[in-house]
Amino acid sequence: MKLRLEKYLVECGVASRRKIKKAVAEGRVTVNGLVEVNDATEVEWGIDTITFDGVIPKKKELKYYIMYKVAGYITAMEDMNKKTVAELLPDFIDKRSVSPVGRLDKDTEGLLLFTSDGDLSYTMAHPDKKMEKTYYVELDREISEEDILALETGVKLDTDYTSLPSKVEYLTSKSIHLTITEGKYHQVKKMLKAVKNKVIYLKRVQFGNLTLDGMNPGDVKEIFREDIDI
Repeated sequence: MKLRLEKYLVECGVASRRKIKKAVAEGRVTVNGLVEVNDATEVEWGIDTITFDGVIPKKKELKYYIMYKVAGYITAMEDMNKKTVAELLPDFIDKRSVSPVGRLDKDTEGLLLFTSDGDLSYTMAHPDKKMEKTYYVELDREISEEDILALETGVKLDTDYTSLPSKVEYLTSKSIHLTITEGKYHQVKKMLKAVKNKVIYLKRVQFGNLTLDGMNPGDVKEIFREDIDI
């Protein structure tokens, strides 16, 4: 099966999508011995010979993991001064080969997906895909029917951005499930602030079709590409 040169190199894990495009444009990639500067050129596994900076890359084994993140860790693979989610990954995972898809705030718990599949990561994080993310939210004060309607319709955040419509499941007077399709900075907290409330506990319980079923805080489990419905 043929695929674009850019996608071929992404699946080899040689660099990020942006860096691959730049490398191809700079003439650092060859196809069958000839320099290729068009990253959309179609190539085929086992048929065409590709080099990247003079080296023939091999298709990497793609891995997928779900983490039940606990509070106190930032969503990054390394940081000089703060604890990162990489520290929560077990030793059997090659931390150099995986990255988190999206992010959770330091004090937010819940589902975080890690993968070495750059193409999938890009797709799931892309705004056009409108991937649903569901959060369990505990609130400082009781939430009203008017508040719920406002959240479901879209509220203006403190950045003057109006959120897209969301889904709200009422649990108790001070807790809800909130499902959004965006990933703005501190979005859930800002949405509740917009209805004059405050988040006191936040946990992502679902990302797309992935859930925390059967997992405990701090757990990490391997899944497979076919488990991810996208």
